[in-house]
Amino acid sequence: MPQIAKFFGVLALLASLATPAGAAELVDRVVAVVNGKLITLFDVNTRVADMVKQTQGVALKPDDPRLDDLRRQVLESMITDMLIESEANKLKVTVSDTEIDSQIEEIKKKNNLSQQQFVTELAKEGLTLKQFRDKMRLDSIKKRLLGFMVHRKVLVTDDEIRDYYEKNKGSLSAAKSVLGPKVSGGLGFIMVPNKKQAEELRDRINSGSMSFADAAKKFSIGPGRDQGGDLGDVQIKDLAPPLRSALTAVPPGQVSEPVLLDGKAVLLVQRTASAPAEKPAAPAAAAGSNPSYEAAKEQIQELLYKQKFDKLFQEYIDNLRSKAVVEVKL
Repeated sequence: MPQIAKFFGVLALLASLATPAGAAELVDRVVAVVNGKLITLFDVNTRVADMVKQTQGVALKPDDPRLDDLRRQVLESMITDMLIESEANKLKVTVSDTEIDSQIEEIKKKNNLSQQQFVTELAKEGLTLKQFRDKMRLDSIKKRLLGFMVHRKVLVTDDEIRDYYEKNKGSLSAAKSVLGPKVSGGLGFIMVPNKKQAEELRDRINSGSMSFADAAKKFSIGPGRDQGGDLGDVQIKDLAPPLRSALTAVPPGQVSEPVLLDGKAVLLVQRTASAPAEKPAAPAAAAGSNPSYEAAKEQIQELLYKQKFDKLFQEYIDNLRSKAVVEVKL
């Protein structure tokens, strides 16, 4: 779900909200009705607060217009979730307890956690084990539904890849990126439990033994993990100040020093900006230095796949919404 992944990446990295007292000044009320189910302003504010409570940054004043935009984005996401969940129930899409158990065991193994340590980490995030299991079940159901209803319809042909290559080969990079071929956005993000692990990953990425995308998929516990650390359309200005500082301290394409956020360590990379002018220039590229079709094929396939998926996903959600009774009051 690229759009959803992108959306949550923005929320997770925006500067912190105002204090709870500022939010309390707003009177709770119904802000949306989806097929008879209510979403209140309290629900929206709670979701926003949960997403940003562990992100360091400047506080936003209660009258900051960005708060209204953020609430509207969260509300739209909640409406989308309700539509997908309702459709999954209608089609009897389920996920068994055994599948959830396996996913949790994989998380514990990957992070070298005992059951008690895992429960303790959840508590730090304000979650009980039951709440976490319920969230995992819902996420798995949504992925299963979208895999059947959207992913299976996405087809990228060799002719399309060849056509894109011929039209854009002059602008394709011949350099091998540490990010790997499956990353499409402007910023890469990896979050791991501690600074030591972050430093070890940074060394492996910089040495070329592992791409940023592979490191994110295997080790990250932050947003965009399934997309190789891709945060979609998140911009540097959207980052909290400590993240901005770390990212701007290194040239584009290089991995930042680890940044600590509420006890966890974050690595960042800027993948689309041009290299600084003062950086020593590489030898002038020859006319034939563009990447070959075979070298660029996988990267182009991923790009075209994402474009098609985003379009079909939006069409699918629009169709669900057209059949539902949705009233927005925010």
